[in-house]
Amino acid sequence: MAHSESITFEQVFQPYLHLRLAAFENLKIVVGVLAALEKHYSAFEIELNPQLFISQVEDKSSSSAEGKSPLNLKPYYIVETEFGNIVCGRTNGYEEAIKLIATDAEPIDLSSGKPVNVPILSLQQISFMCVETSHFDHC
Repeated sequence: MAHSESITFEQVFQPYLHLRLAAFENLKIVVGVLAALEKHYSAFEIELNPQLFISQVEDKSSSSAEGKSPLNLKPYYIVETEFGNIVCGRTNGYEEAIKLIATDAEPIDLSSGKPVNVPILSLQQISFMCVETSHFDHC
């Protein structure tokens, strides 16, 4: 039977939104969950301005004038999904969050992105990975 209910990003990823993992680990979580739900997705590494993802709460000290400079572009992992574009973090980031880019945000041109081949983990493997990470981060 096909999935007739419409599910949201928050419903699907709620168990993982509190985690702060390496960006590639986040990418594996997002891809694994989407694959388990048989959802279509495409994963990319793309250079973006970090100001697109910094909330007003987190960012009280940076200058917004500097944020628009093309020199500030950083590589991010992005997953294109039916929910919208999901940011998994900077490619070299190690305490990154999984975030849905707001629908009213400036659109991201994924044509300049480099497709990323991501190993598809089962939900059980994702669960083990999260448990290992939480024990490691507990120190």
